[in-house]
Amino acid sequence: MSTVTVAKKDFKAARRSKLLWAAAIVLGLIAAFVGYVSGNAPGGDTQQVRELFRVLTLILGILLPIVALVASYLAIAGEREGGGIKFLLSLPNTRREVFIGKLLSRNGIVAGGVAFMYVAAISTALTRHGAFPAAMVFGTLLVTLVYGGTFVSIALAMSSAAASRSRAIAGAFGTYFVLVILYVFPIVSFADIARWLHTTILGAERNPDLYNAVQYTSPYLAYRKAVNLVVPTEMREIVFMSSVPDEVSYGSVEANEALPIYLQDEFSVVVLAFWLGVPLLVGYWLFERADLE
Repeated sequence: MSTVTVAKKDFKAARRSKLLWAAAIVLGLIAAFVGYVSGNAPGGDTQQVRELFRVLTLILGILLPIVALVASYLAIAGEREGGGIKFLLSLPNTRREVFIGKLLSRNGIVAGGVAFMYVAAISTALTRHGAFPAAMVFGTLLVTLVYGGTFVSIALAMSSAAASRSRAIAGAFGTYFVLVILYVFPIVSFADIARWLHTTILGAERNPDLYNAVQYTSPYLAYRKAVNLVVPTEMREIVFMSSVPDEVSYGSVEANEALPIYLQDEFSVVVLAFWLGVPLLVGYWLFERADLE
């Protein structure tokens, strides 16, 4: 059995999950609803559709990690606890083939959910507004697929390290809380923690750029910044306003260019690449050395 065969088998098994189907349907309904109620944006139908997809990226920034984590956190941990991993490795398959096969199948499931949402949004946009700004639609789709892939990588790494379902579930919830919730609802801000350590413990002068750089390690913020690369200039979101000089106007091209290079929109590619690659390397290393008996 090859990597592709493992991926196909795993994809067929995972797609029977009622929870994943429910998540896909909910995403599609949200997209259709947002598309239906959108309107009254200046600039005509094309601008209204652009606003629709900008809103969808804000929604996906919060909801997509849940879908990716739920789709992937039991990919290996579930097989280990149920004993299926021994069957997979006795066919024979190498651990590398199983790991890559799981990665391909879970990414395929998440991509399918995103595609379903986009089809619903595009259909509603064409029906209601008759406009299709292809560059922005496909640009946000690409960035969103990469964003979803980062959480698949994280979940697969945790699944490789967890020997039971309970540990995998705890890891998934903890990851979502730390990497998304704390940025959406900053009860405890990592920037504030960094500022306290920097100014109080180390006694250094206040440095907003440093604190924002700590924040920028989140894939959630990296996704919001990456979306800026594929939307019109007037729709860009300035995430780190505390690092923008007072004389620079909000939403202008200069607002991004005035930031240090490690806080600019383009640096989001580096952050997302980190979360795509590093968790997979760690997860594969742990899986290769795990005792599966």
